[in-house]
Amino acid sequence: MPQNSNTILFDRFEILETLKKDQQTTVYLANHIYLGKKIILKTLSADELSDKTFLDRFKREAKILAQLDHKNVIKVLDFGTSENKFYISFEYFEGSDLRKIINENNLSIDDKINLCIQLFKALDAAHQRGIIHRDIKPENILVNSKLELKIADFGLASVRDENILTHKSSIVGTPGYMSPEQIRGEELTPLTDLFSSGIVIYELFTGENPLIGKDISATINNILNFKIERDFSKLHTLPGEIQNLLQELLRKNFTKRIKSAPDALEYFKRIQKTEEENRPVAIEKKSQKNKVIISLIIILFLSAATITLNFILKEDKDTTGISEEKTFQSTPELEDSVQEEPVETLIVQNELINKNEKEIINEAEVSQPLLNGKLFVEVSPWANVFLNGQNIGTTPLNSAIELKPGTYELKLIHPDFPDFIDSIEIKTEEEKTVKVNFYDEVGFLDCKIFPWGEIYINGEYKNTTPLRKPIVLLPGEYKIKIVNPGYSKEIDDVIIIKAKETIAVKYNFENYH
Repeated sequence: MPQNSNTILFDRFEILETLKKDQQTTVYLANHIYLGKKIILKTLSADELSDKTFLDRFKREAKILAQLDHKNVIKVLDFGTSENKFYISFEYFEGSDLRKIINENNLSIDDKINLCIQLFKALDAAHQRGIIHRDIKPENILVNSKLELKIADFGLASVRDENILTHKSSIVGTPGYMSPEQIRGEELTPLTDLFSSGIVIYELFTGENPLIGKDISATINNILNFKIERDFSKLHTLPGEIQNLLQELLRKNFTKRIKSAPDALEYFKRIQKTEEENRPVAIEKKSQKNKVIISLIIILFLSAATITLNFILKEDKDTTGISEEKTFQSTPELEDSVQEEPVETLIVQNELINKNEKEIINEAEVSQPLLNGKLFVEVSPWANVFLNGQNIGTTPLNSAIELKPGTYELKLIHPDFPDFIDSIEIKTEEEKTVKVNFYDEVGFLDCKIFPWGEIYINGEYKNTTPLRKPIVLLPGEYKIKIVNPGYSKEIDDVIIIKAKETIAVKYNFENYH
């Protein structure tokens, strides 16, 4: 909401624009009149506060940021008060928050890795000074057009050896990014920031946060009861070292979690080291390929030159022979030498040329793989494509898959659907297209349980309500069981799933009690 440019606060800040406003604070884009530059101004009015804790946190944010001087942490410029109004001025960092980056989803994997490295460097700087952010989430991570990152909003941060402003049983943070120990109101360590960072990184790479439920209660339940292999279903689609790091960051038991931000950075160092090791190999292969091509060109040039030279020499010698034959008819030795030498030379040279041409042809055949067929794969909504167990990529693929004639096992994997497996045959110069719509092959089960329940299908645990999305099932008959530890009786039923159909069931444990 733009403000009148004549509005002046604290006798030094010309308000340009209101960026954010809530019940306690307002954040402005302002011009510092004395410094002549843009700044971010955060204000708070003590008159409007119902809880003094907000004012204490406001003051502490300025104090904490004053201790931090790191390029990946937003800098505080000034802190002041006028009557019952308080302010903090920050450096102006032109950009947006990570939420916008995630929603746009147009960064490369290398760009995302670069942001992760900056995030952990910032956390390391804070943790070394005994500062725990306690509210790491995309909205508190700022990124500019150069992909430079800064952590902001230390309003909920705690400092080692400081009297914490919240009771041990209090919950501070943002549901959906809080660690299990944070949910339980336990005393926090830097490991809670690492857990929250794991969720942010997973969301940065996949576009989703699997712990966010329909309401706070569902979200808290998800955080306390999630399983990585079940709920973080897109983990296997990420680069290997990112998978390994997230497995360590997202451990519910913080004593088994990765120990520090520098430990997390080691995973990215291994990624970069692998890239550096592979880069010279690629260059060397390219260089060898170039040498082969240059050698072939030289051979062709020499062969052509040899043929031309032979032709010229033969023509000259034939002409000389005719002239001498007319002049010296009585000298047969000269006739023999003129006729025989070019013929033998030409035969030898032709054999050399043929040999060179064969070598060129053979090398060309070796350098070109025999890919005689093409396979197009179209999947809705998307899938990871495997051929004979080898990961080809994720649809939509950039181009057709070139294959030698033969039979292949095609497997399509989407975390929300049963795997699609089929045997396909590729023929010479054939273009084959496989189209799969996962929605056409399955049905859906939507369970609404009061107050909540664990869902088991044919004895296998599937999920806990409230469901974020219906459960995907292949057509058929299923036995379902709903369990809530607060009720002695379980709910048992039988359902029939049909393709493309959604079965909605409602159960109330009060009716079964």
